[in-house]
Amino acid sequence: MEDKQELTLGKYSFQVKNRNRARGAVLLDTSEGPRLMREYERIRAHFTFENEVKERLAQRGMALTDRVVNNIEGNPVTEWESGEKFVVYQWYYGDSCDYRSCQGLEKAARNLGQLHRQLQGMSEGPVCMEEDLFRRYERRNREMKRVYHFMKDKKRKNDFELCALSCFPEFYRKAEKAAARLQKSSYWQKHGRETRDVCHGEYNYHNLIYTKKGIATTNFEHAQYGIQLMDLAYFLRKVMEKNAWQREKGEAVLEGYRSEAGMEPEEYEFLWTILTYPVKFWKLMSQYMNGKKTWISDKNMEKLISVREREEAKDKFLGETPNDYWS
Repeated sequence: MEDKQELTLGKYSFQVKNRNRARGAVLLDTSEGPRLMREYERIRAHFTFENEVKERLAQRGMALTDRVVNNIEGNPVTEWESGEKFVVYQWYYGDSCDYRSCQGLEKAARNLGQLHRQLQGMSEGPVCMEEDLFRRYERRNREMKRVYHFMKDKKRKNDFELCALSCFPEFYRKAEKAAARLQKSSYWQKHGRETRDVCHGEYNYHNLIYTKKGIATTNFEHAQYGIQLMDLAYFLRKVMEKNAWQREKGEAVLEGYRSEAGMEPEEYEFLWTILTYPVKFWKLMSQYMNGKKTWISDKNMEKLISVREREEAKDKFLGETPNDYWS
């Protein structure tokens, strides 16, 4: 394998000074700056779309992304007869996003707002969503109900099951309310089924590098046509869970995003609705149903207790209505 890596690097114009392993890849210090080399078993069709997204961003002034570096033959992928495929990306030296810093979070949200503006109207015509969000919520709610009845019908219940059953009614009530509010949302009715806009798909602090020139945005593997506010909801949920839903952290994110992309009342209402859905509880129930039920690890019990505690902090942050949240 190392031989193929060396042969691959020989197909690029830069000279490698040093290398280190980094998250399933190889970080290269080269004569032309940092690069990241990844090996793939196969290159999906999505690879072309990712490159188109990053090229559009570069053309519109957001060049700090992990764009593909072509080899000396002008190809984005170096492929060998034995099947190995390698891709080299532009990379950056800098600091990771500090999710504990209000200033850092505001910058990250501002970067997201700018990214969204540049990726609006990327398609000439409307593109249908891969999955209707309301249908997704309905499916998840049915899954949770099946898990509940499975647990309830068991004659011998362990501590995890007893705890899950005791808090299920409250979480399920929130899930149903979120689905019902989503269906009535004026924003979702306008933007929930087709769009011309592109989302990053996994915008979080792991995919941001704070460089001297600005924030570099990486890992567009989940980029897709979709509701851009889902990116904001995902980022906000991630950082707020890490910060116990501290209000000042959430306000920093919202202020940063609003300064670049703006937000109307119907957008705040949609975002509030998405955040009220109990994603963490649904994930735990899904993991339980798909895993071994004869033995539940202490870790799962800890996660369930943590979800209950964080839910209280989240409720306090969001308030009873969207007006409580954004006023």
